[in-house]
Amino acid sequence: MNNLNSNFKKKYNIFFIGYFMLIGFASFFRYPDIKNELKYFVIIDQLIENKDFFVLKYFNELYPDKPPIYFWVLSFLRSISKDTFYPLGLILGGVIPATLIAYLSFKLSKTYWNEKMAYISTAIFITLPFIFGTTLVLRMDYFMTAFIMLSLYIFFISYPKNISSKRLLLFYTFIAIGILIKGGAAFVIPFLTILFYLYINTNLKYLKKMRPISGTLIILSVLFLWFFLIQKSDNGAQYIKLILGQETIGRVIKSKAHIRPFYYYLKQLPFTLLTLIPFFSLGIFSSIKNIFNIKKWKTIDKIAFSIFFPNFIFFSTISGKLDIYLLPLYYGMVIISLRFIEVKWPNFKYKIFKKILYINIFSFIICIVALPYYTNNYTLKLVTTILRNSNGNIYSYRFPDAKNISLEINRKNLKDLPLDKINSTEANSLILVRNKYIDDIYNRDTKIIYQNKKYTILEKRNEV
Repeated sequence: MNNLNSNFKKKYNIFFIGYFMLIGFASFFRYPDIKNELKYFVIIDQLIENKDFFVLKYFNELYPDKPPIYFWVLSFLRSISKDTFYPLGLILGGVIPATLIAYLSFKLSKTYWNEKMAYISTAIFITLPFIFGTTLVLRMDYFMTAFIMLSLYIFFISYPKNISSKRLLLFYTFIAIGILIKGGAAFVIPFLTILFYLYINTNLKYLKKMRPISGTLIILSVLFLWFFLIQKSDNGAQYIKLILGQETIGRVIKSKAHIRPFYYYLKQLPFTLLTLIPFFSLGIFSSIKNIFNIKKWKTIDKIAFSIFFPNFIFFSTISGKLDIYLLPLYYGMVIISLRFIEVKWPNFKYKIFKKILYINIFSFIICIVALPYYTNNYTLKLVTTILRNSNGNIYSYRFPDAKNISLEINRKNLKDLPLDKINSTEANSLILVRNKYIDDIYNRDTKIIYQNKKYTILEKRNEV
């Protein structure tokens, strides 16, 4: 039995190492998304140019949408090398946090479930298409999720014993760092999870052991220091008003973007959970059905339900919604799904787990193999190379986000022109357009000099 256990561990450890190495390798074959990732390039370059590390700007306009820490990390990488900045940003901001999250998930499952299921559940968790897909995206969500998981891990390995002062300091510091990476979710998720967990354990008095007043002072001290440093910058007062109004209260009540109905996440879960959705649906239904017997649940079930349920309700009620906002909840969803299988089909559970894992791995391999093709045919990688080498004027049509490639093609800005202006542009000008709008401007006065599956570069012909 010991040899079997040793081989089992060795097989999964090799898989984990190979998986994260392959994800890291794949980051060198991605090209950034025009709407968000290349937008971050502009913000980072302006941060480096202005040397103002507390007031972020986007084309010289205030950008209070995100806190600064993630941009500090990216600006450091950008200042070292513009050529390798993007893949290194994916690795440092996505792959490494994903590895840490997987490790913490494994440790929790090992402690409150069992070691074998810790290996299996972690493998299924990291190979979910949505999970490995978001790993290779230049966003701060994975970075923040790592600090959320660190804070939750400290709580769950300490409860119900007293939490040492050192652990409490780390707990609140991780929350504060998470807030400065992405925002209030870094506080809301641990708060709701722990409050709900203590409530279902009828042990709310444990909150006293967590010294919430001292913890709040730690978090507020970090935030006040941040605001103080912002205040010293130009436009600092206006920037703080935007953060507290538009980007905090505004996102909850009426977001300026990503406004979705209450049921948005319910509609999206079948696409993000894929292989687990039937088991998760049955598992969450069973959990809610047995909610009045929750005291008899196993600890791992209580942890998973506490991570998912209260936070899912909260994120469903706020105005702005994106699939990636629920990233910190997926560990709970995976555990709910696999525990339902384990309880309902104990004799077949390992066969089901194996099939789920194999389907996930197959999807992962397909995506990795297809990544170079996708990059060359559906991104702006070759487009930017062509435009960078052009000496003429460059415009875009019905493509306002195209300005995000301005710095990549050595231009101060990229004007998005209406149809009448496009028709009157000077000869030899280049026009970048998405293929769905090409019929608007493609005529005898233009010629295609490059086209992929999504974008086209047109050149205005010489006037006759």
